[in-house]
Amino acid sequence: MPENELRTLLAEASADRPPGVRILPVTPRPRRMWLPLAAAAAAAATAVVLVLPGTTPSANAQVMEAVDTTSSESYRIETVSGAKTFTGAFDPERRVGVIVRNDGAETRFVGDTMYSKEPGEATWFAGPRVDDELLRAPAVVGLVKLMPLDPPAALSRLRAATEVTEQGPASGDGWTGTRFAFTLPDDVSGLVDVDDQDRIRRLEVTFAADSHTNVMEFGDFGTAVTVEAPPQDQITTEPGDKHAGGAPKPVDTTSPVKP
Repeated sequence: MPENELRTLLAEASADRPPGVRILPVTPRPRRMWLPLAAAAAAAATAVVLVLPGTTPSANAQVMEAVDTTSSESYRIETVSGAKTFTGAFDPERRVGVIVRNDGAETRFVGDTMYSKEPGEATWFAGPRVDDELLRAPAVVGLVKLMPLDPPAALSRLRAATEVTEQGPASGDGWTGTRFAFTLPDDVSGLVDVDDQDRIRRLEVTFAADSHTNVMEFGDFGTAVTVEAPPQDQITTEPGDKHAGGAPKPVDTTSPVKP
């Protein structure tokens, strides 16, 4: 049938069709989107990333994440530095803490101030926190000296660790996790255990020059820590002659020797 006759027939057939009804429905043609070659390649690359499984963070990233997590919670610590042992508790968010040495020396941290007392004495020395004195010291000096004196500050110095490698599984009382090895400048090496909640459980640092090792263990996360400054009439700002738990004498910031 010629095209003109077909058109006439269709027009007559549809003259009385109900409103809104199409005899020959029209299917819209899909719109084509043309992308520059570079944009198309980028879109393809994105699609590939989306279907790939998540990658495991590097050993260094895992340790740095553990530093952040631990620094946001309160905890108790036990530290061994040579023949000296230290026990204490810290709340990094509120910037309070306390350390007691095995001979009875005590150090309290309240904000930016540190109060230190020798065994058996009633007078406390008040001064800036040790980490203020070590602010410009090499990272290795800060870490080795701060571990028994100011654990929160010591953790922050761990950020200078290099060559972080995963060593394998680690575990302790009520926790499991992963052990990492790291190095610091000036022949310092260490091990750090991170639990499955991304919290540091054990930190060991060894200084090769004299084979001195500091070991710090963390526990009781989330424990309430309340520390008050000593009575005002028991405080002096005159430096003492001895190293009383904290740092009543100036800290040597040039040599990473044991505290």
